Amino acid sequence: MLSLDKQILYILMRKPKIAISELLHIYSNRDYSAQSVRNALTRLKKSGYVDHSGHAYFITPGGLLFIRAFQDKLALKEREWSGSWQLVTYQIPESLRRLRNNLRQELLDLGYGQLFQSVFISPHDQLQTLRSMFSALEVQPYVSVFSGDFVYGDLDQRVQEIWDLKGINVMYTDFIAWANEKKSAWSEKQTNSWDAFFHVLELGEQFGTILLKDPILPKSFLPADWQAGAALDIYHLLFKEMSAHVAGNPDMLQLIKDR
Repeated sequence: MLSLDKQILYILMRKPKIAISELLHIYSNRDYSAQSVRNALTRLKKSGYVDHSGHAYFITPGGLLFIRAFQDKLALKEREWSGSWQLVTYQIPESLRRLRNNLRQELLDLGYGQLFQSVFISPHDQLQTLRSMFSALEVQPYVSVFSGDFVYGDLDQRVQEIWDLKGINVMYTDFIAWANEKKSAWSEKQTNSWDAFFHVLELGEQFGTILLKDPILPKSFLPADWQAGAALDIYHLLFKEMSAHVAGNPDMLQLIKDR
């Protein structure tokens, strides 16, 4: 998904309905033309992530599921692992290939790893989120969910085969370097509320892209030099600093702060 599309979804997640004129105003002083904003809304509507009533746009359940995966992943970090694995299986006919691909991508974004062709696993119980996702995608007749223990095989080896932990760790390391550069650049010049607002969107997009690939595995499966914690720390630091510049604008603050 393109950067502008994600930003608009992020805004709509916090403001249930927004007029296209307000979106055009938000982006009027940025590097996006009015037409590019309209094109982004068209793409999002075609994907089923937004819809509109008159001149006002709102996020759909499918769009909310996509963009909230970021917050859901952060919540998973606080859970203590029970030792149980959750398994999702599906059998979707070839005539519904697009639906099958959408389901597969949603599972990957939630952190499920592909064990076999139509079998995905996660160390987390995400049944409530799965129910909402299945309903939004209308795949209930085709899916099953199981929970249980891994009782045979080399679990550590399977984890390494399923998830590219080395690649994800490199992404976290690169994010830390990027964030440190941005911290210096943003602090060197005076930051107004609109600059800070778009810095927050950029920050969330950069960190969120990595988080969607992170399965949030228990510590026992992670490399000793796992960089997710350090990356999260600098994310929170920059978010707090940029939010302070927006604090004087309640309408804008609503667009970046969780309710």
